[in-house]
Amino acid sequence: MSNTFHVELITPQRHLLSAEAVHVRAPGSAGDFGVLANHSPMVAGLGPGRLQIDFTSHKEEFAIGGGYFTVNSNKVLILAETCLRKDEIDLEAARRDKQDAQRRMDAAASTAERDEARLAYNRANALIRVAEHKHD
Repeated sequence: MSNTFHVELITPQRHLLSAEAVHVRAPGSAGDFGVLANHSPMVAGLGPGRLQIDFTSHKEEFAIGGGYFTVNSNKVLILAETCLRKDEIDLEAARRDKQDAQRRMDAAASTAERDEARLAYNRANALIRVAEHKHD
């Protein structure tokens, strides 16, 4: 049995990755989860957070803004609403976005406005966490 599997990472704007990996750690809507080779088939919703893909020689980190994750026949497909590689993140802009989202949550006049601001806050927070994360 091989210890690698194929990973595709796609957003509406671009195809970020198509490669063989040994491990993926993703921010599921119900909590983080990991996938190794020969994982059982599954579909999961993703929330904003840190996506880590381990290759045989290195790791890559991404900040995603939610989406979907599927595993089937040693193939992982990640469809992310938004996604940036760690080195693409503008940390100061993410901090400003987080503060702006907090102000919008505090001033929200409706549940819909509060939910929209909370999503923006969580996405900005994911960017910050990924940008500030030190590799294990």
